[in-house]
Order: sequence, then structure tokens, then C-alpha cells
Amino acid sequence: MNPARCLSSCTYDPSAALLRVDDRGERDGRGHHRVARTAQPSLRDLIEAARTAGHLVKISSAFRSYRDQARMFETTKEPGRAARPGHSEHQLGTAIDLRLPTSAAIVWLASEAPGFGFVLSYPEGRQRVTGYRPEPWHVRYVGREVAETIHRTGGTVEEALRARPELGESGSCEDCPLPASRARCNQVTSDGLCQGSLLTWCYDGALATVDCAVSGQRCGRSPESGTPDCL
Repeated sequence: MNPARCLSSCTYDPSAALLRVDDRGERDGRGHHRVARTAQPSLRDLIEAARTAGHLVKISSAFRSYRDQARMFETTKEPGRAARPGHSEHQLGTAIDLRLPTSAAIVWLASEAPGFGFVLSYPEGRQRVTGYRPEPWHVRYVGREVAETIHRTGGTVEEALRARPELGESGSCEDCPLPASRARCNQVTSDGLCQGSLLTWCYDGALATVDCAVSGQRCGRSPESGTPDCL
């Protein structure tokens, strides 16, 4: 998913393939989080490995339904902080937000997650590629082979799926029930513009916005491309 592409179908719900887990990824029928059955063992092992390395990592968010994401989008005030409903990886059940207590934990996760089949969906400096701001706490389970390939090449999930479309599928958002799932570019071009710290541009025909200040950057013209970006 990206700002222009939704799940297929937009309100896809994998509930039958989800397990309840606790904050450490252990199966728990009363757990607060739900994750894909295929991802749970690797998620548990990742969190355990992090704790063995001295990083007290916990799950902060996992599966969210279309309606859950709609509520989050409507109530989140920070521009670009929440994906539009139908566009969020959390709706898959394979995306997890982790609570990372220190900068050392952030570094550890970026380095070690691929060995457990997880990859950072929104790495630093790739907002123009992903359509979203950097989120060092957000990982997606794609399997060890794909995750290690992405990590080794320095790419992103978005680039991997564009290069190998047979690995996944996405929708056009035309079947999304809520207007909030669609955002037209109107007069905004693919080059985009800066409005204070906000970077806004037309991403494959859909409006995308990132607040550069959240990452301690400013919005300005890139020396390499000459287009607005977070610098």
C-alpha cells in the first residue's frame, strides 16, 4: 500500500488468519494485539532477541481494521501521521508498531529485523519513495528471504513490490466506502511544494503529505533533484 494504492479489497479483513498475542508476541487468547498467524512465531523471536540484546521492546500496535484506521485517520491531527483507511499496512495483520525505548534499540531493529523476516516499511530519507514519513518502529513481515534481500540492497518494500509485482497485489481504492480513503492532487504536482515544514506532493495521482519537522528536518529543495524534500 501507498498513498495511491489500497488493499484489494479496500475493506479486506483477515480476522480468520489472526492470533491474539501479548506485548511480547506470545500467543495469548486475552492479548490486546492481533497479528497474522504466519508472522507470530517470528515476531515473538524478534522481540525475545531484542530483549536478550538489552532492548526492552514491546508491541504498541498491530492489526487494525478498515474502520479502526478510519477512526485513527479522523482523530489524528498531525498531517501525514496516519495513513488513510484502506492504505494502511496494519490492515494486513503483518505490520507491527514496536515500542523502542532507546536510540540503540532503533539501530538494533533496523539491523536485525531482516533476519527474522521483518523489514522497515518506512526507512529514513525514503519518504518520496514510500509516500510516508520515516517510522523506525514500524516493521512488516515479508519472510526472511525477501526481507534480507531488501536490507542487503538498501531498498524498500515499495520498491520490491514494484520490481516484483507477483509478490503482492493492491487495489485502486475505487471500492473504498469512505471518502477519507481518497485524496486527489488537484493543483499539486508530482514535484510538490513546501508549506512551512510540510512537504506535499502528488504521489502517483494521490495527495501525500509528510511533516519534515517530525524527523528533525526542514522542507526545502533537494540539491540533487531540485524538488522539494525533507532535508
